[in-house]
Amino acid sequence: SFIPSIPSSGVTTRNMPSLSTSAPSSTFTSAASSNVCNARSLGNSELIISGACLGTMTFGIQNNCDDAFRQLDYARSVGVNFIDTAELYPVPTFAKNWRAGATEEIVGKYLDNIGESERDKLVIATKIVGYFPKSLVAAARRKDRGDKLP
Repeated sequence: SFIPSIPSSGVTTRNMPSLSTSAPSSTFTSAASSNVCNARSLGNSELIISGACLGTMTFGIQNNCDDAFRQLDYARSVGVNFIDTAELYPVPTFAKNWRAGATEEIVGKYLDNIGESERDKLVIATKIVGYFPKSLVAAARRKDRGDKLP
């Protein structure tokens, strides 16, 4: 299968590091020892990420949970350990069945499904939308179910 080479943009690209007993202890050291494609450090951190990141913005509208699980399984099978999501996802936000956070719920179900040892091999990136008066995300939060409102 083809995995594109992604320019490093200032991040050092390197072969997979071998972990010795003197390697720093970290929740993410298991990611470094797995088969991560085009592995690199994330900035100056101890996080080891794949050169490709799986974006999940379609999970929940354009892709259902089963489709999302298959895409996540495939990405992991080819060495992708870096997953991106956001509270605003899925897109498009104007879809009739759009619901803020649906994508993160699918990713969360997947992480529960694969178990802690496999989850520890992944790096999950997320983002939040800042408050603005007409925010679809803020509007989707409900005080009656305990959501914190701005």
